[in-house]
Amino acid sequence: MRVIAVSDSHGCRGLLREAVMQATARGKVDVFVHCGDGVRDVDTIAPILTSHNPDVQIYAVRGNCDVSAFAYPATELFEVGGVRMMATHGDLCHVKSGTYALCNKARELGAQVAFFGHTHTPLLQPAAGTYLINPGSLAKQGGIYAYAQVLVHADGRFTADLYRWLA
Repeated sequence: MRVIAVSDSHGCRGLLREAVMQATARGKVDVFVHCGDGVRDVDTIAPILTSHNPDVQIYAVRGNCDVSAFAYPATELFEVGGVRMMATHGDLCHVKSGTYALCNKARELGAQVAFFGHTHTPLLQPAAGTYLINPGSLAKQGGIYAYAQVLVHADGRFTADLYRWLA
């Protein structure tokens, strides 16, 4: 199973579309995650994702800049191939001051993988029994990563990577 995650698109729908096109060109996307700050941008790429895989699962959480986006949750919890995952923006866990609160939240929810944004800084890091993944900011000028990817293998193992923008 293949999970693609982005964050902090901040209304840059063209960049979000390009990231999704790059991801779908590399294979089937089973799960798509948007970690907030531009959560409504997901509406523009959902048709692309479903045209490539009608069964794609899309999770999107609101961030601190998603004004009046109360229809979107602050945290999503989901399972992919037996691996429990969560997505949150990170502001409510104060991730700009460290990942301690995020790790505690993930542990409380039993999440093995925690996707988050807010810092605009890409991160792949095992921490306190949870693998932390921040895809960085799609909208950030000079950002080198288009998205994060998690592959969940049949035996329950998973691997994570950050994917650079294609030239």
